[in-house]
Amino acid sequence: MRHSRRTMLFLAAAAIALFAATGVRADTKPVKIGLVAVNYNSPSINAITHAAMAAAKERGWEVELFDGRGDQVATNNATTNFIDRGFSAIINIASPNPQMSGVIKHANEAHVPFVSAFSGLVPGITAEIGSNNTADGVIATTEMVGRLSGIGHVVKMNWTVLPALRERDHGFHAVVQDYKGLKVTEIELKVPGQVDDAYNQMTNLLLANKDINAVWVGWDEVAAPVVRAIQQAHLENKIFVVSEDGDQAALDLIREGTPLVLTVAYDKDRMGRATVDVVADALAGKQPPTRLLALRPCLITKSTVPPKGQPIDFKTCTLFSGEAALPEK
Repeated sequence: MRHSRRTMLFLAAAAIALFAATGVRADTKPVKIGLVAVNYNSPSINAITHAAMAAAKERGWEVELFDGRGDQVATNNATTNFIDRGFSAIINIASPNPQMSGVIKHANEAHVPFVSAFSGLVPGITAEIGSNNTADGVIATTEMVGRLSGIGHVVKMNWTVLPALRERDHGFHAVVQDYKGLKVTEIELKVPGQVDDAYNQMTNLLLANKDINAVWVGWDEVAAPVVRAIQQAHLENKIFVVSEDGDQAALDLIREGTPLVLTVAYDKDRMGRATVDVVADALAGKQPPTRLLALRPCLITKSTVPPKGQPIDFKTCTLFSGEAALPEK
């Protein structure tokens, strides 16, 4: 009898430990996460997605990934399917939440937490993890304007369907509107196909315009083809590029001294893991203090980019060029 009691106590303790480690009761079904990304192969989306998957699997959760390959309808249908199959939660990585209102409503009706990253704040979601994209657009644009002394021809390339990119666009316009010496040419890129479109658009612009001084792009994935077009036109000493995201390919371009001179970088690993933390809290009945959880970015330039193979230290990096150029003595 005593032995049986000890066994029962041991099993109870094991169940409590399991709950503490995973956030899931031992007597309930396993946590299953439906993870969707409308464009999984985009570098930043890929990085956030992998971080989320790793964090979920560390908790012992099951994860099923759907890559929309640029198809929002397919992404919405897959998300609805996850909900109908009884998945515990949805994590959406950079699929525009405004285009998923029906799916989010369905998740709410099924009491399924819906957490997103770089997808936009809309009613009904558990939380959106990302950055203050409007501020980031301001920072990149301010740095660009400073290098131009407020005068010149600027090309802006973006895809404003995604809320995060649209917010960066707002930051761009907030800065340039007061500089009357700036001429701005705006290009709305095609997604999917954004890499080829950026290269072709930039090549054509360079042929038709001899006065371009700078290019502002909404995210790093399209910075590389823009840089390539500039280099092939032998204008790398005349035109520079600024961007946002902090992808490894962009960091390499900055290290190499190409026309890409800066990017506002995001802690994509932390973002991905944060989506899983918020899901765990939601499954335990704990809601976040705000539906929009912004994480700290960093300004990366030739003087602040870490050596190849070393990660960005988001705890110590700066958001302003003056901090690097004018260190306190």
